[in-house]
Amino acid sequence: MICAGKYYLVDSGYANTSKFLATYRNIHYHIARFSSANSREYASMEEKFNHRHACLRNVVERTFGILKQHFRILSTMRLFLLEIQRDVILACFVLHNFIARYSMANPIFTAPETEEVESDANDVALTQLHEDAQDHSRVGDRHKGDRMRQHIARAIWEQRRH
Repeated sequence: MICAGKYYLVDSGYANTSKFLATYRNIHYHIARFSSANSREYASMEEKFNHRHACLRNVVERTFGILKQHFRILSTMRLFLLEIQRDVILACFVLHNFIARYSMANPIFTAPETEEVESDANDVALTQLHEDAQDHSRVGDRHKGDRMRQHIARAIWEQRRH
């Protein structure tokens, strides 16, 4: 269950709703333009929002990639109930953090960050089938989601002026 005030970061393939926070469609940025902190000049608040959104999603995806390397169960959870999947993921995060704190010699924590995590083609295909089978536009309120995204984008945009 999604709590009030919380939402999933999703790509533009999803409808933006009060439960799914998507990027603005047709607002593109080129990551190379933003490689240096001094050269970050955004054309609009939507472009800045999309860039920040992408940065957050990259952290989440990288984190799950590391967890999937360390805990193979995360690649095969499609047979469990949603509540069990949630509990397994939480347990993996707890174990990951424990190992990171008390066993820094672990190769997962000493590998260079630029290393790409291999994706399992079967997982990608199953995820796509699962997503195609769901109508995400019915999850949450679209108007409320648009207002929420606009509010967040405006707040991020205003930070640059202060």
